[in-house]
Amino acid sequence: MRSFSSNAAIIALGALLAACASEAPPLPPDTTSINRARDLTLEDFTPEARAMSCDQIADERIQIARAMMDANSKVAGNRTRNQTAVGFVSFGGLVMAPALLATDSNTPEKDQITALYQRQDTLIKLATLKHCPSAL
Repeated sequence: MRSFSSNAAIIALGALLAACASEAPPLPPDTTSINRARDLTLEDFTPEARAMSCDQIADERIQIARAMMDANSKVAGNRTRNQTAVGFVSFGGLVMAPALLATDSNTPEKDQITALYQRQDTLIKLATLKHCPSAL
């Protein structure tokens, strides 16, 4: 028979793993691999995207790269602060548990990074289809 402390540890570990689990977003249709189901066409893009010139695509990709660097810097900065807060909690036990409230999840920045990667992927595909010179 398990002791109360081992049951509590198993429950705590299960709760921790469940809290960290998240479902991956669905994959877009495969239009670029060797075994793709179909080829990418201009019809796969919005009318606004189809109207973009190669220079406009390149300019937006540069803006996206800068925005990604900014968002990643914010996440990295908060990571250090969060690690410090978690360290205090680990050192101080439950007495320092309120320090966990001082941590930031960076959800807005992470959502922004995800959106930027999606837009960057769209622009790369569009530039390839339009035979634009490599921007980055």
